[in-house]
Amino acid sequence: MRLILVGFGHVGRDLAKIIAEGFRDHFRVVAIVTGRHGSIIDPGGVDLNAVLHAGLGDMRPGQPTALEVINTVQADTVVELTTLNVYSGRPAMDHVEAALRSGKHAVTANKGPVAWGYERLAGLAKSVDRRFLFESTVMDGIPIFNLARTGLRGCRLLSFRGILNSTSNFILQKMEEGVQNAQAVAAAQAMGFAEADPTLDVDGWDAAAKVAALANVLMGAGITPLGVERTGISDITAADLAGARAKGQTIKLVCEAFGEGEGEGEGGGPEKRLIARVKPTLVPINSDFGRCNGVTSIVTFRTDLLGDFSVTEHEPVGLQTAYGVLNDLLEITREEGPVWPKTRT
Repeated sequence: MRLILVGFGHVGRDLAKIIAEGFRDHFRVVAIVTGRHGSIIDPGGVDLNAVLHAGLGDMRPGQPTALEVINTVQADTVVELTTLNVYSGRPAMDHVEAALRSGKHAVTANKGPVAWGYERLAGLAKSVDRRFLFESTVMDGIPIFNLARTGLRGCRLLSFRGILNSTSNFILQKMEEGVQNAQAVAAAQAMGFAEADPTLDVDGWDAAAKVAALANVLMGAGITPLGVERTGISDITAADLAGARAKGQTIKLVCEAFGEGEGEGEGGGPEKRLIARVKPTLVPINSDFGRCNGVTSIVTFRTDLLGDFSVTEHEPVGLQTAYGVLNDLLEITREEGPVWPKTRT
């Protein structure tokens, strides 16, 4: 399968490394395009080891544009790996649309297309008989969407509730340990999972995009991050956390979506208005959510037939997001990689 990579940050480099080391027979990268660091196009296949070692070369940043490459370079799949624009979903949404309209599959690790244009893009993919996949948009490479697609047939998702932003979770834990907010942010940045501008994490925007993505795909919500009730952690103080702990509780940035009247364990029907929100919430210290510390994430799903179940991602490493992209690519090729389940024969 011939791939165009749009964006070549941490996830793009990790994906290139995975392909170079174990999946050369499956995938050939024919173009890597970035807005600021140059691009490279080679129909015969980009030398990924050389790019990982020496960079993309001396081509002019932004030339050609991502849309020009998507529309003109012969490839089978576009992999969208640019930075999230939580306020509009663009240009990632435009890249996905261009890929589908040019007869290519689209795989994205960028939440924007799913949070802002899922219904339209999924409909377009169906109409042109192409795939639009996005496993890495929530909880890195944990197969949340694949689980729903293949493991929840016949179920209706009533609600979900989770801790989905690693940076804010890490900051709250450090503050609970006595570290000042600014120092906790700096530590998250030094460890590589918080951006130079942590606003999207601290103010709840990244979490809101994940809520929109989950609600759109799993509940048919048709919302954007702007439709998610959002309160970040900027106003949480060490005194708040200490007061909560004295009562056997802690504060987490909880993401959730449910039908009106369904929250707090109540039942709800499909006619209920969907409520989607992100807000700091008191949870018992000894609960699953209370024990979710550091960069660990958790989400609990409530279904009509299977009941409640939770998925936890323990202390993710960098390769996990790239693995989610690989999983989507293997889904398109219908190849399994190593055979599962393992047997002796």
